[in-house]
Amino acid sequence: MPEQRTFGRRRSLPAKTTSAPKESPKAEPGPASESSGWGAMDKLAGQAGGDLYLKVSEDPTVIKIIDADPFDNYVAHWVEEIREGSKSVRCWGTSECPLCGIGDKPKKFAACFNVISFEDPEVPELRVWEAGVKIARQLRDIALDERRGPLDRADLYFTIARTQKAKATEYHLERIRARDLAEETGIEPLDEDEITQFVAERRTEPVKELLDSAEMGDLVKTLLDD
Repeated sequence: MPEQRTFGRRRSLPAKTTSAPKESPKAEPGPASESSGWGAMDKLAGQAGGDLYLKVSEDPTVIKIIDADPFDNYVAHWVEEIREGSKSVRCWGTSECPLCGIGDKPKKFAACFNVISFEDPEVPELRVWEAGVKIARQLRDIALDERRGPLDRADLYFTIARTQKAKATEYHLERIRARDLAEETGIEPLDEDEITQFVAERRTEPVKELLDSAEMGDLVKTLLDD
């Protein structure tokens, strides 16, 4: 289902912007497959200044990553004028993005992974983890290291926690081998059948939908309309 949005007061845009960009046949967003993998992560990260999702707290949470690399990467614009529905709008990730074309810069980057979360140690659950740039690059370094990777190896777990310092949020990622998991965290590692079941249920489609050229055109027109 497309996200439903209504709009409020028009924003102030750069002075050079006077009208919405013209539509062209090539101004359609690319296929979702272009947003997966480590290459897409690096490309998109450079552009970024519910229960489905993993909630990272100050207390370390044990997770098991079940993707070898991100199944989705995206950057998103934040449109404050949207009054109903999500204010976050997925960027096309190309020079043809209409919001980029009117000078609106993407504000958020996410590399998306399927993880088994032990937020409740007794009931592990499948979650989507939207990792920011710094953590995503740490994960890439681990994934591509022959001694430490891949991320989805059967005996590899992690803990993730966050700390708040002034206005900055820092995330702390630690690797744990399955053989040490119970001793270090009190959580028993999953067996092969349990992991296989989670893998069968993991998400593969993009986390945030792309608006097509008509929808983006309407959004841009609303922002530029006096």
